[in-house]
Amino acid sequence: MIRTLLSTAVAGVVAFTVAPVANAAETAPIDIRMTVDNPGMRQYVDEDGMHWEGRGLFDFSVLLTDVGEENEQGVTMFLSVPPAPLDVHAWGDGWSCEDTVGGIDCYHPDLVVPGEAWPELHFRVWPNAYIRDTIDVYATTGDYDFAHEGVHYFNDTST
Repeated sequence: MIRTLLSTAVAGVVAFTVAPVANAAETAPIDIRMTVDNPGMRQYVDEDGMHWEGRGLFDFSVLLTDVGEENEQGVTMFLSVPPAPLDVHAWGDGWSCEDTVGGIDCYHPDLVVPGEAWPELHFRVWPNAYIRDTIDVYATTGDYDFAHEGVHYFNDTST
């Protein structure tokens, strides 16, 4: 009898402690908008999503908006860009960014309320070679999984 009660108690504790870990975190309640800022860039949408095509230097912006039901304190964003063929510079009001393996890490400390956006983050990209890849943005606040948005990118440096 004691053995049965002990087994039941242990099973209950294990189930209680494992259940929260088994549930994946929710995706961050962030809407990510990527906008190309150069009239010389061709932008179009097809069944594969958004595409940007160009032949050189271009700028784009990222706007992150809280689409959840709670205030969010600070946002962390990672810009994943193709390796070496692109040089990227980032700037924006209140943003701190640094180069890292595979892209750029950025952080903004402001608290935003639902429906409000953090200040826009700007990027200038210098392609150094012919490239076909994606430019991806990942953003999160708190204990959420990263929200993601990406753009297919093609740059032709041939003459």
